[in-house]
Amino acid sequence: MARLPVHLPDVVDISRWELDEDNPFGPQGAKPKRFVISPNPTARPDLVSAHRYVFKEPTGNRAMQIWSEVIAYRLAREMGLPVPPAFLATDAIGRPGVLVEFFFGHPGHEPLRFVHAIERFQGLGRTTDFRRGSMRENIWLTRSHQVVDWHSWWAEAIAFDAVIGNTDRHSENWGFLVRVSTDGQVTHSLAPIFDNGTSLGFSIRDEDMGRLTTGAAFDRFVARGMHHCGWLAGNDESARHAELCRRFMEVHGRDGTKMDRVIHLRDSTIDDVVHACSATEFPIRFTERRADFVTRLLKAKRDAVIAAIGA
Repeated sequence: MARLPVHLPDVVDISRWELDEDNPFGPQGAKPKRFVISPNPTARPDLVSAHRYVFKEPTGNRAMQIWSEVIAYRLAREMGLPVPPAFLATDAIGRPGVLVEFFFGHPGHEPLRFVHAIERFQGLGRTTDFRRGSMRENIWLTRSHQVVDWHSWWAEAIAFDAVIGNTDRHSENWGFLVRVSTDGQVTHSLAPIFDNGTSLGFSIRDEDMGRLTTGAAFDRFVARGMHHCGWLAGNDESARHAELCRRFMEVHGRDGTKMDRVIHLRDSTIDDVVHACSATEFPIRFTERRADFVTRLLKAKRDAVIAAIGA
């Protein structure tokens, strides 16, 4: 039986959304972003009413990060991974961006506070290498906060980053959700896997993709991708996408992790999600050429992780 085509949700028009009065714009020097509040009620079931979203507006050679965020979310949803929902969107004058749901502060939910990992490193007097961080230090920090599922979270996060080719999971791109009970007890959990745009070959121009699709050039491109962190700070070799997954499994074992559901991402799922993007009308086009490249890249990165961990 022929499979039905997959379509992306309609582009979200935020022209009538309110700016967040408390914090309307992102930090100075960051990629352009605005914090907005969804209408109450929203007209769509996939949007949360009266909730905070971030509208990111990367431009120039970063513009394709819009698509990377959307693809990463839709793939993660298929795998059951905790990634904030991300949608194509335009503002009041038609400027394109990606609209990402805040992963805390939902109406009617318990109050949570988010703390970036870098804040906890600094609070505990630990220095971090901003060029090439340390997975061992990341795990130490997580365990020191008594996070129950740290093993599974890190397994799935680094496997996911390896498959999508994310290079930017530094200590400002992961962190903790803090709960304070009525009796004052503080507990920490790891936040969803957010900020996934620096991935999927976003910086490669369409016209340059031809030279990367030959066997040797493509294989080199797949192999040289790196996580932001190595096993130890400053170590580039262990930072290679598949190698860090192998090292994690070697040290912490396979049992009880969720890495398997990442590496078992089906070809058909990749094809459906990515080619739905090329069929979507949006001011920043996701071409068929790019769709072909990204589907091939995802499958190759997944297969590299499978080979590295012996799955």
